[in-house]
Amino acid sequence: KQWYQRRVRGFTEGEEVPDVEELEAVLKPLAIEHLDTCEENWREATFPDLTAKFRVLDSAINQIGRDIPSSQLIYLQTVEDVMQYYSTPVEEPRYLELRPQSLPFNVNIAKDNFRELPKTKDEELAEELAEE
Repeated sequence: KQWYQRRVRGFTEGEEVPDVEELEAVLKPLAIEHLDTCEENWREATFPDLTAKFRVLDSAINQIGRDIPSSQLIYLQTVEDVMQYYSTPVEEPRYLELRPQSLPFNVNIAKDNFRELPKTKDEELAEELAEE
């Protein structure tokens, strides 16, 4: 099996994080519709089951335009938690700024490492035909 990590687009320092009014405009109707809560305490509404949680978060992701990594889903128990997640900027990891002494011995960060793979016979043939 081959495992990979999919990079999730979060809010970076250069981008604007949606303000509270924008988040309320998206999350309040979703909470009232899917969580059967009233308008006064919609922020404290919890997700009764995984289906309701999926519906709210899926709609929020589509409307806000930002994904939520699966590692963060367990921490989102209320609508307030979702608001807190979307209002927190995500810092990009800066692996190249790490000192080599702080890395484990089996980790090596290669800067600008690019290896060109050999061309296949089909690619060579396509280049020859293009030149003619």
